[in-house]
Amino acid sequence: MIAVYYSPESMTEAQYREVSGRVQGLGIEFNGFEHHSCFGEGDQLAVYEIWRSREDWDEFARHLMPIVDDVGVKMRRPPDVMPVVAMGPE
Repeated sequence: MIAVYYSPESMTEAQYREVSGRVQGLGIEFNGFEHHSCFGEGDQLAVYEIWRSREDWDEFARHLMPIVDDVGVKMRRPPDVMPVVAMGPE
């Protein structure tokens, strides 16, 4: 499993909802998706996801990132992709 952390320079709720709506509008069911959360305040929203594999996320990102660019969300850097060590209470 991998965790993906998107930390844009700025992203508003309206931009987040626009990206989400366009991704859903693709009508594609992406393999390996486990969890998604968006958090923050004002124009400082960020996103955290869990995917079963890097390959699953790479396929999703191929569709996602052009939408992010088109909506005008400016990324600080590419999303951080890291292995998941543990999930849930331990």
